[in-house]
Amino acid sequence: MIITVINGSPRKNGATSKVLTYLYKDIERLIPDVKINYFDLSEVNPSYCIGCLNCYKMGKCINQNDKVEYIHDIITKSDGVIFGSPTYGSSVTGLFKVFTDRAHMMLERLLYRKPCIAVTTYENARGSKAISFIKSMVLDSGGYVCGSLSIKTGFNQNPITEKVESKIQKVSKKFIYCIEEKKNPPVFSQIYNFIAINAVLKPMAFKDIEQYKGIIDRWEAQGII
Repeated sequence: MIITVINGSPRKNGATSKVLTYLYKDIERLIPDVKINYFDLSEVNPSYCIGCLNCYKMGKCINQNDKVEYIHDIITKSDGVIFGSPTYGSSVTGLFKVFTDRAHMMLERLLYRKPCIAVTTYENARGSKAISFIKSMVLDSGGYVCGSLSIKTGFNQNPITEKVESKIQKVSKKFIYCIEEKKNPPVFSQIYNFIAINAVLKPMAFKDIEQYKGIIDRWEAQGII
């Protein structure tokens, strides 16, 4: 079992990191031979997407100067993915958004049928907005959220309370179940992806096969077409 964890916080050891760390360590406790790939986006420091559409044509980002494309390929090989971000300005961090743009996840359905966990931390309000962004990103990338954690905590405080521990343990067990049992995505997710792929994405891509060759190749590799 291969799990990839993405920490979208600029603060490497902040509250979001603590929640993600407890979560993946609980998974390791339950599945000792699991392989965890953990990435702090603060260390990756991804550059902005420049909208060149090279990923559409070639299937990879033209910018090879950071680890974004490497992480993209690791996610492709993963059985499940955990995404985390603190709440900044009623949404995810800019760092997290830059990563999702650069990783060309959505059109190619990078998370196709993969179970995911959405994690956010917040201090006062609007944590629901950040968690909603992550859930939408997962759905629009072909995956499904089988568990989520929205943790309220103070600045520079340890978010791991007894109550939070219990929540994390429930989410990690469900996540493992979804992976091991190869659970089908929820019906809504299946219908959403069917419509997105067949009514929107495929007609667009097959109108200009040369421009979208990289996307089409990815779809074929994933068994989407």
